[in-house]
Amino acid sequence: MAEFLAIHQSDASLLGCLLRRFAGRVSLGTAAAAGVGFFQSDDVLLRKRPLGGQPALPERLAEGVESEAALICSGVVGSSKAFHEQMTLPFRFKRWLFAIAGQPDGLTPVRAPLLATLADHLKRSVKGDSGAEVLFFSFLARLREAGRLDDHDVDAETAARSLAAAVGEAERAFEQMGQQLPPLALVATNGRVIAGLRRGHPLQIGVVDGLIPCARCEIGNGASDLDPRVKSHRTLRAAMLLSGATGTEGFRELAEREVIAIPRELDEVQSL
Repeated sequence: MAEFLAIHQSDASLLGCLLRRFAGRVSLGTAAAAGVGFFQSDDVLLRKRPLGGQPALPERLAEGVESEAALICSGVVGSSKAFHEQMTLPFRFKRWLFAIAGQPDGLTPVRAPLLATLADHLKRSVKGDSGAEVLFFSFLARLREAGRLDDHDVDAETAARSLAAAVGEAERAFEQMGQQLPPLALVATNGRVIAGLRRGHPLQIGVVDGLIPCARCEIGNGASDLDPRVKSHRTLRAAMLLSGATGTEGFRELAEREVIAIPRELDEVQSL
């Protein structure tokens, strides 16, 4: 089963500290492979590797990564369940990263009808045989229709509505076959905004205001503001979307069919 943890936070250098805080409390299950997508300046970087059925621990998968936005995933989609870099989550197209959790291979029946709706240049970019990848490109097609596919400053609400519209298209395709959409949770990010939604698979949102104490940097509650590290830890703000787990301390579980839009400023998480 695929799972993900999406993070946007205000200080790239503190990603490791944030993950350390949740070590032992957040896991992405066990998987054949896992991947990390993250942003540095104008670059979108991917790091994927086989796990061989070992636990997917975010703090280990993203060890050494410094970024204000990261998407940490477990799972391989498509017909091959062994490690395959292109089919290991997350997916990337231009500045967009995408992950899906739950039962993504249940999308196989609607792969062909969804693929048929894509513009030729998007269709040519589909590399694998999974319905999950085509659903990602359906999301990108919705952004293109809105004239925002290449807009780095697209707002979170537009991204979230595009993601929901792509899932709605898949739901209608299943209905025409007399079937139901499989349990899923989805997330997409361009490093500036996050869009996420729940369709039958658990999804939680967490917000962090301040990172004191910090075990990684050995900063305690009584640390002096004269320490230059203290201010950055004290002012850190983060938003996270975590699939799979329920009841994680400090996280709220999304309602079924809830759509979430997280803006770049992290000042207000919108539920659409």
